Amino acid sequence: MSVYTSVDRDQLEQFLKRYDLGEVAGFEPIAAGITNSNYSLQTDRGSFVLTLYEHHSDDELDYMLRLQCHLAKRGVLCSQPVKDRRGELFSSLNNRPVAIIHRLNGEVKTSPDLQQCASIGTELAKFHLAGRDLELVRANPRGLDWIIAARDMLLDNLDDNDLGAIETTLLAAQGLDLESLPRGAIHGDLFHDNALFDGEKLGGILDFDYACTDSFALDLAVLLTTGVLMSMVTWSRAECVLSSMPTRSNAILKTLKLKPYPCCYALLLCVSGCLASMINLSR
Repeated sequence: MSVYTSVDRDQLEQFLKRYDLGEVAGFEPIAAGITNSNYSLQTDRGSFVLTLYEHHSDDELDYMLRLQCHLAKRGVLCSQPVKDRRGELFSSLNNRPVAIIHRLNGEVKTSPDLQQCASIGTELAKFHLAGRDLELVRANPRGLDWIIAARDMLLDNLDDNDLGAIETTLLAAQGLDLESLPRGAIHGDLFHDNALFDGEKLGGILDFDYACTDSFALDLAVLLTTGVLMSMVTWSRAECVLSSMPTRSNAILKTLKLKPYPCCYALLLCVSGCLASMINLSR
């Protein structure tokens, strides 16, 4: 269920007067996703997604949406917001911040082949390069402080082995000089379901809710960690992702040679596993 705030047809028609998107041909809720309220919007001028943001501040939305525009303008395959008639990227609908995004072509691949793995690795490197001149900054909303808070929420549900693994990894991560890693704008949540493929062709990267300013290694760790949790990462797939990146960015290559990278990877792996357990416990 990903619709928490309802929008009826009359409300939609009134809201769309802000935009130059033509006549509505279809409007229905999108079931996928767990954070925001998403609707598929079809007009005689194209396909879009209307998103009501349930948890984000205006400053967070400003960063997320302007980053997408910045990347799309530089040729990165990603979701792109639609500006309204006044040039604004978001406004308000039913007491929620709301934006309209061009809908990307393609579908989620839960088990990408080697070519698709190489494609996402190449695009992620393009993403990092294109964001180098972005003047906006957003602190990582899921940094170490968030991870520690998540750990604390789960203490009563962790056995000694799990808790020991998390504590060891946290101590190692807290000793890292993260500021010394190559850094810039990152996606921060590039799980398998946040990239769409149209056959072998990458349709684009979407869902920028956790985009922020942090180390490029963190983006790589998230990308590979989701594959491990979905049991779809093999060495050949991982190597396709990683080998596709150096030709695009010397900064990426430098990141991959740094020893802290495996630690970032392990940290995210542990916490992701704990969060999955927490979700199961809440059902």
